[in-house]
Amino acid sequence: MRVLVTGAAGFLGTECVKLFKARAHEVISTDRTGSVDLRGDLADPAFTNSLPDCDVVVNCAAVQYVTKGVPLVFRKSFFNRNNVLAAKNLCERYRHQAPHFIHVGTSMMYRQTGQEQYDIHSEMGGEGVYSRSKMAAQAFVDTMPGAATIIPCIIGGEGREGLFRGFVKMMTKFGFVAFPGRGDHKIHMVHVIDVASLIYRVAETRASGFFNAADPNPLSIREWIDEIAAELGVRNVRKISVPLFPVMWLSRLSGYRLLAREQLLMLKLQHVLSIDESLAIDWRPQFSNGRIARDIAVHINRSAASQTARKREA
Repeated sequence: MRVLVTGAAGFLGTECVKLFKARAHEVISTDRTGSVDLRGDLADPAFTNSLPDCDVVVNCAAVQYVTKGVPLVFRKSFFNRNNVLAAKNLCERYRHQAPHFIHVGTSMMYRQTGQEQYDIHSEMGGEGVYSRSKMAAQAFVDTMPGAATIIPCIIGGEGREGLFRGFVKMMTKFGFVAFPGRGDHKIHMVHVIDVASLIYRVAETRASGFFNAADPNPLSIREWIDEIAAELGVRNVRKISVPLFPVMWLSRLSGYRLLAREQLLMLKLQHVLSIDESLAIDWRPQFSNGRIARDIAVHINRSAASQTARKREA
């Protein structure tokens, strides 16, 4: 197959390029920055129209709250340009050439109700500026015949840290971990390698529709802390639950710049995905949520030790 991977210098895009190349497929990589074959902005129709014909398009290109350069003001236009306009241009470029179009969404596209689990038939609706932009992008993807959308939960793996950096620092230095909310409901994660393998499986089988990406065994924040403590050999870690209401209030006052609305909802409500459709095409995740938490913690601890060593040498 001749495969175009957008967002190819990003966290997920890099893994997709590796996997397709490892299976001897011809890969054309594109991104705004990084070591890619074609460097350019998908929001620019001239660049998007110049992209080559291919058998499969894997659209990993998107900005998130953790993306460098997210502005403090005019965030809506920033997300619309990079997520919605880019997807629109890409769909217009390939609608008539008709490759197998695979798009990466987000589990925050599901309307957050705290239900036992979200399946591909659950109600959708963006909760914040990021997830609303992904919903708007999905509207263009839905016009592509035979398209597939991958819906991952929190994507983990080496290089993704989020709350875990704070957990590791508090745990190793002070022997406690503080977190917003009760921390006893399940929150799904999935390893970046497993998301890439699901994308590959969808491409290989030319499957269409929606496919959730998650490990079958989600953990709560309290359980994440237990896994990290066990991995790092830290005993008797005290867990401190910080009331969520003032955090939500302060976040709202900040225009959800302290914590995004999607992040607050995940701290408040259960977030578990059904992966029945993904299992039905013979995809199997390799990494448990416990393993993901442990591996991220080891990476953070190792990075912190390396930084300390460099400072001493300097």
